[in-house]
Amino acid sequence: MFEGLRRKFAHFILRRKYIRKETETISFNGILSGANNFFIVMPSNEKDFSNSLDIIKYYLIHRKDITLFIPEHKYSSIPEKDKFRFITYQPALKKPFSLPYKNLVRRIESEEFEVVLDLNREEDIFCSAVSNIVKSKIRVGFVKEFSDKYYSMQIAGNQNEPERVYRGFLNYLQMF
Repeated sequence: MFEGLRRKFAHFILRRKYIRKETETISFNGILSGANNFFIVMPSNEKDFSNSLDIIKYYLIHRKDITLFIPEHKYSSIPEKDKFRFITYQPALKKPFSLPYKNLVRRIESEEFEVVLDLNREEDIFCSAVSNIVKSKIRVGFVKEFSDKYYSMQIAGNQNEPERVYRGFLNYLQMF
C-alpha cells in the first residue's frame, strides 16, 4: 500500500521539478537518423542490459556521438569503451523516492543532446528523471505508467523475451 503511494508521490515530484513543457511541434520525419549526439540511459535490469547493447552498437556503426548513463559497476560490461562518453552513478546514492541527488542533477542538466533514449522496459523513476533533466529535442522510451508525460516517442515493450523486445525497439528506431 505504502509503496504505491510512495511511487505516485515520486512521479508527482518528478513531473513538477524536471518535466519541461514542450512548446514547439516535433516533426518525427528523419529525426533520429539525422541526429548526431545521443544520450542513452542503459537499463537497470541485467538481462535487459545485455540485450540492449545491440542498440548502442547500431548507433556506433552509424558514427553517432554516444554518451551512456550507466551504474559504475556495469562500466566493465560495455564493449569498445573508448568510443563512448560515460556518465556513471552509484545506485546506492539515490535520494528518497528514487530521485537523483543535486550533484548528479547539476552534472547532467548542463548537457545537451539531440536524442535521449531510455532503454528501461520496467518503471524506473530515477532513470525517467535523468532522461528528462537532460536538455534534448526528443526523448524515446518504453510505454510505462506515466511515460506519456516523460517521452516524445514510446514503444510497447511488455513481452517476456528481452532479446525480441530490443530487436523490435531497434527496428522502431530505424523507421525515424
